[in-house]
Amino acid sequence: MITRNEKPASKTRDRIVDASLRLFVSQGIAGTTTRDIAKEAEIAEGTIYRHFESKEALAAEIFRETFMPLSKALVLLEGAEGPVLERIGKTVEHFYRLFDEDPTRWVYVMTYQTGRQSKLPPGTATPFTLMLKMLKEGTASGELRDLDADLHTQVVLGMITQPAMGIVYDELDGPLAPRAAEVMQAIRKVLAP
Repeated sequence: MITRNEKPASKTRDRIVDASLRLFVSQGIAGTTTRDIAKEAEIAEGTIYRHFESKEALAAEIFRETFMPLSKALVLLEGAEGPVLERIGKTVEHFYRLFDEDPTRWVYVMTYQTGRQSKLPPGTATPFTLMLKMLKEGTASGELRDLDADLHTQVVLGMITQPAMGIVYDELDGPLAPRAAEVMQAIRKVLAP
């Protein structure tokens, strides 16, 4: 029987994850202790270890839980039928919808995309690998102008992610999804012949 003070395990895990996200984004992973997480989640510190092996394992799990669904969606978008620019546009729309739904989670991923917590299974599709593939395909087919695909992959990814960072730093008002078409218009100017 669950009393008023007891929470089901999944709700406790969610509270740990939510508290950790807020703290990791505001204080950094290294600057956050399990005691901080427990206090923020309103649980005993030992409860964290019933759900996660360590703070580092928690950080890695949050990264994977957020990144892997994006990776799977990007693979579907990249492999879809249609012009490359149209698929890039759908990628922008998808990322902006995800960002708008949970900005804190995406700030975490964008901030900690390098390091131990961001280790992904071998062969995992990343925004870089998929964008590079699409740009090479578009260049080869003539849909895109002749360009340095490695460089332009970085440029395009910056054009997509920088507005999200603008929201994070209060330099731009959200949400992002309504602005996807405008960002895509700028991307077209960079890539189209």
